[in-house]
Parts: sequence; C-alpha cells; structure tokens
Amino acid sequence: MQQCSQCNQKTPDRSCLDCDYFMSPGSLRRKPPAPIGISLVTSDGRRYGGRILVLNTMELGLETNAPVPGKYRIYLQQNLSLDVAGVPTRGKSNIHLFDILAVYRDQETATRLGSEEYALLTGSTGDFIEQVSQLVPAHLQDLVKERLLAEIQNSEILNAMQVGRVMRYEKGRLHHLGGRADLELPPSEIEKLVRKAIRQGAHCRELIVSSDGQRVFDLHGIPLDPYSGGLLAFDITEIINKERQMRRQEMLAYQEAVAAVTNGRLRLWTLEEIAPLLSQGHELARGEVQKAADVALARSKLRSLLPAIFHDRQHGIYLCLTEALTNALKHAGGGEWVARHEDETLRIIVQDHGQGIKLKDLPKATLLQHYSTKESLGCGFTLMLYYTDKLYLATGNAGTTLVLNFCQVAGQKAC
Repeated sequence: MQQCSQCNQKTPDRSCLDCDYFMSPGSLRRKPPAPIGISLVTSDGRRYGGRILVLNTMELGLETNAPVPGKYRIYLQQNLSLDVAGVPTRGKSNIHLFDILAVYRDQETATRLGSEEYALLTGSTGDFIEQVSQLVPAHLQDLVKERLLAEIQNSEILNAMQVGRVMRYEKGRLHHLGGRADLELPPSEIEKLVRKAIRQGAHCRELIVSSDGQRVFDLHGIPLDPYSGGLLAFDITEIINKERQMRRQEMLAYQEAVAAVTNGRLRLWTLEEIAPLLSQGHELARGEVQKAADVALARSKLRSLLPAIFHDRQHGIYLCLTEALTNALKHAGGGEWVARHEDETLRIIVQDHGQGIKLKDLPKATLLQHYSTKESLGCGFTLMLYYTDKLYLATGNAGTTLVLNFCQVAGQKAC
C-alpha cells in the first residue's frame, strides 16, 4: 500500500509508466503514440486538464492535478466518454492511476474499453491502415495500404489520428474509430461518399464545405467489402488559408516587380481589383471568339465603330485586339471582348474562362519576349505591352481578363 509513497521519497525521478505496481503488467498495457490530452470533469462541472500516458482496457495512467481520490467524466469524442475514479495508493507526484468505471459509446454502455476504443487510444495511423487492410481480400491488401498512405500524404496530413477523423460504415451505421472530436461533418455527405465507394469498389474522394462556409473537409471513402467501408476525413481549412496567404504574398511581390520594370504601364491585379474597369465608359462594341474567323470579324466590327480621335493609333489597336483574341482562342478555346470609350481613352477588354497563367510563369509570360507555355500569353503579349498605354492583367483558375487602355495620343498622361 505504501510502495508509491516510498518510491516518491526515495526515487522521485523514477517513471511510473513501466512500473508493475503502478499498472498491472501484461500485453494489454500500452502507451499511446503520443500523450493524449483530456479534461476530467466533475459532477458539478469543474474541469481539470490531464494527459493519458499509459492504459489497458480497465485502467488509465494519467498525468493530472485533479484531486485523488475523486470521480470524473472524460470526453474523448462526441460519442465516446468514460467515467473514471482515481486510485490514491497508485502513482506519485502528478501521475495517478484511474480505474475505468463505465464506457459510453453512442447508446451503448460497458465496464471496460472495447476493441475499437482500445485501438483508438493505443493505435496510430499506421495501425489503423494495417487493421483496415486486413478486412479486404488478400490480393487487395497491399493496394489498400498503398492508397491510404498516399492519400494521407497527398492531403498534407502527417498524422491522421490527430488532425482528422477515422470512421467505419457498416450496416447503415457509422462507427468512429479515432480522430478529432470537434470535427463537425455532415452525416448525409459522409454516408453518400462511403456508399459510393462500396458500390464502385474503389477509393472515392470529395471536398466539401461546411454549411456556414467556414470550414473545408477532405473526405476519402475506402471500400472494405461489399457491405462496409471506411472513411478518412480531414479538416484542411488551415492548409487552404495558408496557401492563400502565401499566394497573396507571392502575387504582391510579382505586382511590385512588374510595375517597376514597366514604369507602371503593366499592372497585375486580382479579379476583384480589375472588376470596376469592366463597366467604365460607353460601350462601343462587343463579341465572342470561338473560331479563327471570329478574330477577323471582331477587328472589322471595331474598325467600323472606332472613334475618329483614335485613327492615328488604329494599327496598334487592331494588332492588340488580334493578339489578345488569338491568345484566348489558343489557350482557352475562346472568349469574349468588349470595346468601351471613356473621355480620351479607348478600353478593350478580353476575357476567357481557361485555366489562367500559373503564378510562377507570370514574370516570364508578361516580360520575356517569345516566352510561351500552354498557359502563357506567348510573344503576342510583349506586342500588346508595346502598343498600349496601360495594360491590366488578372488571371486565375476562373480564367484571364485583359484590359488594354489606349489614349488619343500615345503616352498621354490621362492613361
């Protein structure tokens, strides 16, 4: 009865986690891959922080400052909680043994951890993948392992048990095997994806947005057999936000560099920034380009409506219109154009719905003569920059928008 107190006095630095007196030895005594953070809640709502350091199916070895003895509720997930009681004669300092009094999962109650709960607390992503692979036919096991590992890596998630959620779907019910308890997922979307994976007998992936539009989830459905499947769910909101932040910073650097090199004549803008220019001034003409002949028709249409004050610049104007429409046709399969007149400025707007120019290609695509990739605007862009007084470019996954400004007299300050 006094072994723990004597150990505390004589060898205070000795670990309790491997001590046979602290927790009964045996194959079921396991340490989680990393300490599991928990809260111990009293019947009157008081909370104490803690960490699960070692466990078996009937006991928990906790690091906590919660008073011992005492009874507490531990919420591991929304559908999994434990009632525990501290054992005052086991442990030392802030390491204590707690007996498991009851286990609550969904509508079921037990007196010890079941296999799923035990696997949840002692397993890792690798353990889960190994378990899942054992449920499929032997000739598919290696393939399932490979796909699961690849998808976790591709999602930029290094530890699925900490940042994601793992579920199994069987007989119309979802069983939570592990992961974050605060990961709010729509049950209907989960069930639909897993059913699809089971029906097709193949891995299925889907990105969904929460109902409030604040979170993005990466869902992976894995068929296990003709009647059940598994689900890996990841909250990738922070990853997406980080990528957007990095893209904004990179875009800002490109904007400043391009503006400096061109003395402000070329501006790389976002679609939001460029939007006001699309409606300024009086519309002269508009059209679409779906085939090569449409480029000539657009040039002819603009020629018949071009205000007289721009006749001295008509050669450069028609050439720029031709190059912009040719690029839209070549790289995006077509596009639309509009010509607008505002005071002493002619504005030509060309838009397409292609894949846009990759961010890393923007400096070369806009400044390097004869540079061309499938996504770039090629050497025609340098010609447009030569003849225009100011050129605005917005590009992204939704397409590319070009705004070409021509003044009555080339180089006029009004532009």
